[in-house]
Amino acid sequence: MADVLAPALVQKATTGRFDLAVENRTLRVGIVGLGYTGLPLGLGFATAGFHVRGLDTDAARTAQVARGESYLPDVRDAELAAVGDRLSATTEPGELAGCDALIICVPTPVTGDQQANLDYVESAMESVAPLLRRGMLLVVQSTVPPGTTAAAVARMAEGTGLEPGQDFHVAMAPERVDPANTNGWNLSNTPKVVGGLTPECTRRAALLFGQVCETVVPVSSLEVAELAKVFENTFRLVNIGLTLELSDLCQELDIPVREVIDAASTKPYGFLAHYPGPGVGGECIPVDPLFLREAAARAGTDMALVAAAHERIERRPRQVVDRLADLLDARGGSLSGAKVLIVGVSYKTGVADLRNAPALDVVRGLRAAGAQVSYHDPLVRDLVVDGEPVTEADWSVTELAQQDAAVLVTPVRGLEDDLLWGVPPVVLDTHNRLAAARNVAVL
Repeated sequence: MADVLAPALVQKATTGRFDLAVENRTLRVGIVGLGYTGLPLGLGFATAGFHVRGLDTDAARTAQVARGESYLPDVRDAELAAVGDRLSATTEPGELAGCDALIICVPTPVTGDQQANLDYVESAMESVAPLLRRGMLLVVQSTVPPGTTAAAVARMAEGTGLEPGQDFHVAMAPERVDPANTNGWNLSNTPKVVGGLTPECTRRAALLFGQVCETVVPVSSLEVAELAKVFENTFRLVNIGLTLELSDLCQELDIPVREVIDAASTKPYGFLAHYPGPGVGGECIPVDPLFLREAAARAGTDMALVAAAHERIERRPRQVVDRLADLLDARGGSLSGAKVLIVGVSYKTGVADLRNAPALDVVRGLRAAGAQVSYHDPLVRDLVVDGEPVTEADWSVTELAQQDAAVLVTPVRGLEDDLLWGVPPVVLDTHNRLAAARNVAVL
């Protein structure tokens, strides 16, 4: 008869194997979702010497990974080529069967009624549930409302005979990816928050992420890690909302808002600069605070400040349209029939990402007013809003001379100081960044 080991002895044995596998780089890492967070993470582990298998439903992405071709601004082809023998990708969940650690890196958008849409997270977990085995580490990196990870893992383990936190380990390690960051922050030097279902879960996840992150910040639970991530972006939402209020006040008082913020920024403590713009895009700042409000509602309370900031930011694209209408009206013109060029349509400079981009709502507002809208953004080759294509325009004297107005929605690298801004009769600068000129107005 085979010897029966006590659970504590089994735990000790698997602990030793896990730590040794991390140390000698024999631990196999599976990344579920190869988007803005998953691919850089997979590249990081592969660069550190681990064998990584990525899973994505997009066959085009997995094919590009196989060819060593990047589809993200923060990952270079040469980096992928350098780890081609350690980083692979597939569309078949079963091909992650040999992995010792699985990391969920799928998006979490919101539903039409502004609740967390966990379909991608739940689908990802369901796809890898048959792969669960003793000693495995499962990490959720997707941003989720507090309590999501524990509940999802419990459902995932049903019918497997495995106990989360005992037979396999569970942790939450929220992503902190800032696409096209220009201040030097990356996977390696951005601190990583890690919270586990048990202290041993936290320890294992911290050990693993410590191989690719210089600083790992362990916290006491899954829920602390979940809520910390949501709060980070709620902090930004509230401060951006406040900055938009300041911008409106400065417009009425004829005071340059960026100069005010720059002056306040000279205070060496207690102040963090946020600058006004046409709204907020991406799947962090416009989305994550809704998870916090959702959690508050479940707890029987509200977050009125967060709700007010969110509503304030959602109104901003409408202000862009209204301001442009006033500018044209002052010249005896109208938005109806006007030719308007939108400059920069992605949600952020340096990326082609259109998720929740303010430019989309600006286009909708201009179209509703009867304007003829075109756009210029070197990173976005095709733009379709509500099923209707938007015409792409060149950045040229000929093109700009045909416009009644141009609107800077997202700064395009290399264009801020371009003399061609002097060609259109009206330019609306939603970021207060263009040089002062007779035809340039700020939002």
